[in-house]
Amino acid sequence: MELKNSNKFLLILLVIDCIFILLSFFDRFSSLNFNNFLVQSDGLYAEKFQYLKFLGIAILSLCLAIKRKAIQFFIFTTIPLYLYWDDSRSLHENFGTKIASFLHEGSHVDTLISNFRYQDIGEIIYMSLMAFALLIIFLISFKLSDKFQKYFLKKILKLFLVFGFFALFIDSIHQLSGGLIYDLLTIVEDGGEMIPISFMAAYFFEYLTDRRNKLIT
Repeated sequence: MELKNSNKFLLILLVIDCIFILLSFFDRFSSLNFNNFLVQSDGLYAEKFQYLKFLGIAILSLCLAIKRKAIQFFIFTTIPLYLYWDDSRSLHENFGTKIASFLHEGSHVDTLISNFRYQDIGEIIYMSLMAFALLIIFLISFKLSDKFQKYFLKKILKLFLVFGFFALFIDSIHQLSGGLIYDLLTIVEDGGEMIPISFMAAYFFEYLTDRRNKLIT
């Protein structure tokens, strides 16, 4: 059976994600060197690919807003745009440093317990506050939607929850570890953030192009 265009699109995104994740494991646990493809490195190919997905979701959401005259999708566009802005400008790190300086008189890299720094506490506080703000934006979009759009947005919310699990929970516990476990959890965290965003991009692509509004199963 021939795959739909949306499923082909999803498959391409997932294959690229998995390549980056596998290369990151090979780089860490073998003698091979894939420095430019590591999911945990800032500003390299894997992170730029994630940026493209954030921007792609924003563009697809904007197209939905225009095509269907649906203001809720215009409002939703602010969420992936913020995620791109935060990641590309290191907002959670920068504001985490400021919050840590407010909470602790010493250096923001001083540790509270084990390897858990005041910097990490600051980042968790900032990301939690922003997650709440983004949830409010999402709920506004959800409230303005009809029953078919709400069904679609529920799928998107589940993917955001998976993304948040890796971005907040796994990121928090990996700071408490060290050595090999730290390296492993770092790859799991950053790689885990990539997968739900790929699904999200594919869902938006399908919802925009499929008049029947059937979702990927």
